[in-house]
Amino acid sequence: MKRRAFNPTAEQRGWVEALSSHGVPEAEICLLIKYPETGAPIGLETLRKHFAEEIATGASKMKLLVGNSIVASILGWDGGLTDEPTQARLAILFAKTRMGWNEVTSGPEHVTDPTDATEMRRRLLDKLDQLGRKS
Repeated sequence: MKRRAFNPTAEQRGWVEALSSHGVPEAEICLLIKYPETGAPIGLETLRKHFAEEIATGASKMKLLVGNSIVASILGWDGGLTDEPTQARLAILFAKTRMGWNEVTSGPEHVTDPTDATEMRRRLLDKLDQLGRKS
C-alpha cells in the first residue's frame, strides 16, 4: 500500500521551528514528527523537504528574541532583567562580543567581580584621592 503525501500541520511547524531554534539535531526532531496514518516518524529527507523554512529561520528567530532581551536588560527597558549585577555582566558581554572591546591590563593585578558596585566605588575613590595628591 502506497503512503499518502506528508502534509505538515501548523502545530508540527511550530515544533520544528522551536526545536531547531534550540539546537536540537534534525535526526531527533524527526522522531517527534509522525505520519498520521502509521504513527511512524518521518525521515530526514521528509523533514528537510516539508520544514525547510522552519529549520532555516528557527535559529535566527531565537537569536532575535535573546538579543532583544539582552539589549532591554542592558538599557533598563521593559521586559529586561532588573538585577544590576546581571545587567553589568550582559553589558560587558555585549561590549566584548558585538563591539570588539577587550580588557587591557598593564600587568598582573587583582581583578574583582566587575559587578561589585561597592568595590568599584571604593577603587574609584582611591584613584581620585591618588590623583588629587599628585596635583
